[in-house]
Amino acid sequence: MNILPIIATVAMAASTIKPALSFADLMKTVSGTGTISFSVVAGQSEVIDTRMTKKPHYTIAFLGDSMIDTLGSDLRVVHDELLRIYPKAGFTLLNYGVGGENIVSGLERVMRDTVYLGSPRPALILTHPDVVVVESFAYNPFSFDTGALEQHWLSLSYIIDALKINIPETKIVLAATIAPNSTVFGDGAPGLSFSPQDKLESTNTIKQYLQNTIRFAQSEHLPLADAFHPSVDSDGEGKLAFINPGDHIHYSDAGRKLFARTVGDAITANTLLE
Repeated sequence: MNILPIIATVAMAASTIKPALSFADLMKTVSGTGTISFSVVAGQSEVIDTRMTKKPHYTIAFLGDSMIDTLGSDLRVVHDELLRIYPKAGFTLLNYGVGGENIVSGLERVMRDTVYLGSPRPALILTHPDVVVVESFAYNPFSFDTGALEQHWLSLSYIIDALKINIPETKIVLAATIAPNSTVFGDGAPGLSFSPQDKLESTNTIKQYLQNTIRFAQSEHLPLADAFHPSVDSDGEGKLAFINPGDHIHYSDAGRKLFARTVGDAITANTLLE
């Protein structure tokens, strides 16, 4: 695919789309400690480590392939995790995941209006989210091998640059999803039938893209939601507890919760909302 028109689109957008406006006044913290003491039973009190946000409401967009898409249109499990951490805040989560598409299409979703499953989506930059979580697209690698990881790295950089140029107030998080398992990869998935060798090669490639994303985040000093490392067992295989037993590709319920937790951890560790 010729990516030069896409790069040109990024450059053009930089001169035509205005940055997001500044946000609402900061909420006051409680004694500057982030903790609240309240009465649970008469005569007793408990100190709860409740994090306070700068604003009462946040919009967070998630960009990726089916590993984002299958989290649901409202990303409920991530929403619930954020409310657990920030119980006094409100959240709108936007799902910009598309199954079966590689990272080049991700840049298109950032810059252009698109249609998915019959529903229109505005260009991600036009939603002016407070945070964008960019997942690795590792489960949809390029169809070529030579130079693929370098192209993946460049594509990540194009997406990050497009976000920084057009919505500079927005915080960015890179995300590496759960690891695949080569012994069962794709078992049960409609229309898929992998030989043992195909499973091994496919999962090795996915792991390379996940690790490439992690290295990119570290190189660019970007917050990282790393679900990859906690999902890998001692043999380097994805732990089955986190993998959907129906298709052996996407998340189980535990896998969704793991991913949600790593997103919450990345946001809190980097105080993106505080």
